[in-house]
Amino acid sequence: MRTDSQIEAAAAAAAEKANGGKFSDPHFYKPEHRAFWREVIRAGLNAADASPAPTPGTPPSVTNKDVEDFSGHCVYIRSVYRFTMRIWRDSDENERKIMEAICPLFFEDMAQVLQDYVVIAAGRITDAANDGRKNENFTAEMFVNSFSAKPEIFKKLDALHQRMKALRTKILPARNKLAAHADREAIRNGKPLGAASFKEWDDFWSALADFVRLLNEETIGSPFEIDAAGVLGDAEMLLKALRDSQYFETLLKTGDASVKSACLKVAQ
Repeated sequence: MRTDSQIEAAAAAAAEKANGGKFSDPHFYKPEHRAFWREVIRAGLNAADASPAPTPGTPPSVTNKDVEDFSGHCVYIRSVYRFTMRIWRDSDENERKIMEAICPLFFEDMAQVLQDYVVIAAGRITDAANDGRKNENFTAEMFVNSFSAKPEIFKKLDALHQRMKALRTKILPARNKLAAHADREAIRNGKPLGAASFKEWDDFWSALADFVRLLNEETIGSPFEIDAAGVLGDAEMLLKALRDSQYFETLLKTGDASVKSACLKVAQ
């Protein structure tokens, strides 16, 4: 309930705003105008009071489309991670030498770009369901909260979510200071942030896979896997193309004129 003095102050402010911020104009807010502006404020307050207030703790409404979109996003970030690991972590010495020989700066730069992306992606998916300003985030926690009325499922999803958050705790400094933002002090120090072992990353992905599978089973009625079949095949095709290009360059640079001619014909 507003007091008369509060309503009068709000009415004066509304009149000033309506007059383009020229409250000093003595012709605009005359005594005979004040009753009108007070009624405007009272009407606005009554309308606000009549609106139903949101119930605290009400779980978010989640649709099948939400689950499908979230699952598809998980497939995407998982695929980026698997591709990155095959090319940069799991490549053998010969494969790394070929990458360095063909375009060393490209592969070095792309490794950094994908590393930053994976850190940001894992951070985003484990963000809070609400940003504190009434904006919902499309995150794992949002789906956990949607099952608050089903304690058994809620407990399972929350346990998987907590496993994912264990990695978040590790990588958050890197996400906040280097990947999502450029913290001056962190950059000047030049120290690595957010170090997490591959075992911890593996547990994160395992928990996310179980989370998405259970989420789909409970909402859509069938499981869903986040490991896309063709990802590693794409990585192998890229590495094979790099090896073949090296073989081609080797043949092109031999002293045999007929071999050079054949290579040039293939290239053309």
